[in-house]
Amino acid sequence: MRISFDMDDTLVCEPAIPCEQFVPWWWRWAYHERMRRGTRELMRKLVARRCDLWIYTTSYRPARYLRGWFSTIGVHLGGIVNQARHERLIRRSHFGHEYPPSKYPRAFGIDLHVDDSNGVAEEGRQFGFRVLVIAPDDPDWTAKVLAAAR
Repeated sequence: MRISFDMDDTLVCEPAIPCEQFVPWWWRWAYHERMRRGTRELMRKLVARRCDLWIYTTSYRPARYLRGWFSTIGVHLGGIVNQARHERLIRRSHFGHEYPPSKYPRAFGIDLHVDDSNGVAEEGRQFGFRVLVIAPDDPDWTAKVLAAAR
């Protein structure tokens, strides 16, 4: 199963949300953002289930930055879709003049997208892709992702 995760307010949350810092101290100058508590353990469990993990974000964080950041915590990403890649592919090949969705995981073979946005979930219903909405303050978010990944 290929699973993608949104970044902002899904894996990287505001300071009030419990976070964890597993990036080694010598890499923190480059990767200073902190991940939501449970991210590393969740991703390791998903990899153990043979899931292919992706990031699908509307941010312009470079793919190289994201790949490097996740590798410092021991997580291999199968693919990365940032806003620039999304715009190149989606505008050109899938929707023509029609208003494209903010995310379109189907174009990348993604089976499940995890996001904090109800708007993305609505686009999923409209355009036929599966979205699990996780609130930034949900303490049981990892269990919900694991249940949806079955």
